[in-house]
Amino acid sequence: MNVHNHPEPVPPASQMAVLPFLSAIEGLLSADPVDRLRLTIHRIMNREGQEFLQQVCPYLPLTDASKATGGRTFPVNEGIMGAAYESQKIYRTGYHVSDDALQQALEGQQTKAKSWLAMPFLGPDDQVVLILFAECNTLNYFADDDRIGQIVAMAKGFCRLHDYLQDSPFANLRNFPLHKGKPNRDGGGAFGVQEPIDRELPKFNSLTSFNYEAAAA
Repeated sequence: MNVHNHPEPVPPASQMAVLPFLSAIEGLLSADPVDRLRLTIHRIMNREGQEFLQQVCPYLPLTDASKATGGRTFPVNEGIMGAAYESQKIYRTGYHVSDDALQQALEGQQTKAKSWLAMPFLGPDDQVVLILFAECNTLNYFADDDRIGQIVAMAKGFCRLHDYLQDSPFANLRNFPLHKGKPNRDGGGAFGVQEPIDRELPKFNSLTSFNYEAAAA
C-alpha cells in the first residue's frame, strides 16, 4: 500500500466519535466465528491542497501493534477503499468456493486476509465523507448479504446521530469543515476478487466532513 511516511494527528474528539460505533460493529461481527478480524474508518482530509483518505483511529480490536496505525494517509484510489470512493458503492470480496479458488483468482498476489469490505458514507451532496474498512482471514465472510445488511443498518443509525449532533452539539464540541482539495490518485487499484454491490449507502443529511475538535469555551 502507498502509505504516507508522516501520519498526521487526528483530533481525539474525531477518534472518540467513531470508536463506539466501530466497537459495536466489531461486537456484531465477532458473534460469528471469524479469524483475525480488524476494522477502522477513514475520512477525507486535505493536505497541502490534495485530498487523501486518512485513518481516523487505530484498527479494532485494539492491540499494541494497532495503536500506531491511526492517522495514516492513502491516495483516494488506494485498494478496495479507492474502489468504494471512486464508484460510491460498497465493495467486498466476492464468493469463492475454496481457499484455492481465492488464491487462484488473486493470481499470485500475496495478502494477509481472505475477505475485505469497504463501505462509503456519503454527505448531503453525495460526496464521500467516510469509508468503513474491514478485513479478516475467514473465507467468504463479507460475501454474506445478511451480514452486509446489518452493517449498513448500523451505519445509517450512525449517520442519523451525527446529523442530530450538527443541530444540537455538545458544549465545546464542534465539527469543523475541511477544505476541499484535488483528490490524490497516486494509489494502486483493488484486487480483482473485489466486487461492487448494490445497496443504499449510509448518508449524512447535513454533515459534509468529519473533523470533530474540542472548541474553546
